[in-house]
Amino acid sequence: MNVSKGPRGSVRLTELEGAILSEIHHRGAQTAFRVRKAFLASPSVEWTASSGAVYPAMRRLTAQGLIHGEAQKSARKGNTLTLTAAGVDALNDWICDLDRAAGLGLDPFRLRSGLWAQLPTAVRREQLARLLVVLKANIADLEAYGSGLDHVERRRVDLSIAQQVSRAAWVEAELAAAEGDAAAD
Repeated sequence: MNVSKGPRGSVRLTELEGAILSEIHHRGAQTAFRVRKAFLASPSVEWTASSGAVYPAMRRLTAQGLIHGEAQKSARKGNTLTLTAAGVDALNDWICDLDRAAGLGLDPFRLRSGLWAQLPTAVRREQLARLLVVLKANIADLEAYGSGLDHVERRRVDLSIAQQVSRAAWVEAELAAAEGDAAAD
């Protein structure tokens, strides 16, 4: 198996693999089902909770010696998952990979933002107004989702809310500009 190495020689993780190790590490010992369930509950639409992505990634992480599974001592089948020392090292390297953390990554909003200006003025105004409604609903959903979360997940949700508030302010400015364009037409 050809495995990419991180800055301190640990396994270089994909974002999905880092998120899986993070989930296991910060919530404590879990089963593969609970890890997948956490992805299902995530407000992020970019994370795939499909068993065809999460379970194979967990198998890879186990084969790489980053996750240890111990058979549960209960009627339920499955393994309780914990990180090995190498898994903790790989997770810490992933956490501290600041170039990737600060990277722009996949951003459907940013990808479309330049193209909205290409729409006919009336269509652009309608779409921006609808987008503003969607963003405000998303902010309300995130605020509701964020109540009662642990400190790690709460910080993630707070950052998501700040991002959506920033996007809403950008859309409001674009909408005002589109209104000006309509008055000039």
